Amino acid sequence: METIKVKNIHFSYDTKDVIKNVSFSLKQGEFLGIIGPNGAGKSTILRILCGILKPKTGEIIIFDKDINDINKKILAQKIAFVPQETHFALNFPVEEIVLMGRFPYLRAFQRERKKDFQATEHALMYANVSQFRERPINSLSSGERQRVVLARALAQEPEILLLDEPTSHLDLHHQYAIMELLKKLNAEGMSIIIINHDLNLASLYCQRLVLMHEGCIYSKGTPQSLINEKILNTVYKTEVKIIKHPYKDVPQIFFHPKGE
Repeated sequence: METIKVKNIHFSYDTKDVIKNVSFSLKQGEFLGIIGPNGAGKSTILRILCGILKPKTGEIIIFDKDINDINKKILAQKIAFVPQETHFALNFPVEEIVLMGRFPYLRAFQRERKKDFQATEHALMYANVSQFRERPINSLSSGERQRVVLARALAQEPEILLLDEPTSHLDLHHQYAIMELLKKLNAEGMSIIIINHDLNLASLYCQRLVLMHEGCIYSKGTPQSLINEKILNTVYKTEVKIIKHPYKDVPQIFFHPKGE
């Protein structure tokens, strides 16, 4: 079953074409990575999929329904989005930030219920931010705030999780922890789309990749079929060396320093 179908979408900011005739799908329980150079349109795609942006032309089908026919709260129960950066104007405690993920399940002026607090507690624990629950959000490092935003998304209990560079501000330990968490969520049935500039992480954890270039899909396929020296040299204009990961049959990328 396909949870998302993207059909020939086109999107422009004013007169600049950002997304041009893009089509792909996300299967139930799939871990899909979107990769590509800066400015390729990757982040715009995620914002279109969760309803923040509306394409000029084309269709977005979520669980066999046109996204335009889905109530915004119902859509937020199906899809959670973790942006690359989140700025908090109000310095709420972490626990309150994560509890905000329950908004799609509440009626106007309705107080949170027991199951909302249970979902929040579960999300705090899953994202490993329970120890910060009482701290103001702006007292945390950028990496810690990113994990809080992930916890808020998990509190939504979505079926589809969209993430834009979730490891970009994290140290090595927390990069690994986040990717292993996403792997666990995926194994439990969650469908995931992740944007990742770290092609080694994308290759290691994603089942399938979509490579974007200049607003279009350049190629789609498994890491083994897509990550090769010829494609990366063409798209990224960078000379690299590809070797096989020592523990998993996936490609890993090494730069080739000039003069060596």
